[in-house]
Amino acid sequence: MKVAGFTFIRNAVVNDYPIVEAITSILPLCDEFIIAHGNSTDDTLQLLQAIASPKIKIINTVWDDSLREGGKTFALETDKAFEAISPDADWAFYIQGDEVVHEKYHETIKKKCNYVCLIKTLKAYYLSTYIFTVLMII
Repeated sequence: MKVAGFTFIRNAVVNDYPIVEAITSILPLCDEFIIAHGNSTDDTLQLLQAIASPKIKIINTVWDDSLREGGKTFALETDKAFEAISPDADWAFYIQGDEVVHEKYHETIKKKCNYVCLIKTLKAYYLSTYIFTVLMII
């Protein structure tokens, strides 16, 4: 099972967002973590780079400030991060820059993700076995 975490952020330092805590709160669950870093005017990029995990991939983006009304910019930036996730990821775990997941929930999250992947695998196996059986009968 492959889990990809993703988020977007801009000007986390000046706006006092706990982005490092947000990312590191789910990083142990992730095989990769995509950060869409907007065109910050503070030290956000350096803050992200200081996390120094091989799981992290930072993509630099430019926000269209004319689309701020109604959260359109946030939606576009979320999409940019999501689209950078590896195609073989089974799960995409989105976290915002002001959220954290307590470590006591890590094991529960892993178990639930593994369970769903197992069910999907079993369904695919039984479906392919059924199709093979039907073809053998025909």
